[in-house]
Amino acid sequence: MTLMLILGGVAIFYCLLLLFRCAKYALPLFAGLYLAFYLRDHGHGWITIAALGLLAAFSVHACGRYIAGSSAPSAVRFCVILLFAGTAAATGFQAGGAIAELADFDPWADRGISILVALLTGLASWRDLLTQGSDIARTELHA
Repeated sequence: MTLMLILGGVAIFYCLLLLFRCAKYALPLFAGLYLAFYLRDHGHGWITIAALGLLAAFSVHACGRYIAGSSAPSAVRFCVILLFAGTAAATGFQAGGAIAELADFDPWADRGISILVALLTGLASWRDLLTQGSDIARTELHA
């Protein structure tokens, strides 16, 4: 029983870490899913649905990263970053509520944990969207 409690805690910690790492992909995922369901409702084929859904997700993510890191006006950059962070925070709120519900906390603690996870997820998305990709210095390629 003790081993299962320890492994359950490690699994919850890993799921939260995965949530924070994938937070910046919430808006592109929702955009791709929305387009896929819209095309499905209008009678398109599965290959078209999958291709255009993936294309929408990749293009939303690429445009968002480009605008967030560009020299666009700060109000435009702030709105784009807020869109990404807002959808990540909404996702984090639901995930935090689910984890708190599994732990069987009282409703106020459940709401507090949900808000805390939402704030942390939104901040993680904000940070990941503004940081550039990690550049690995390879000396053999620069010779």
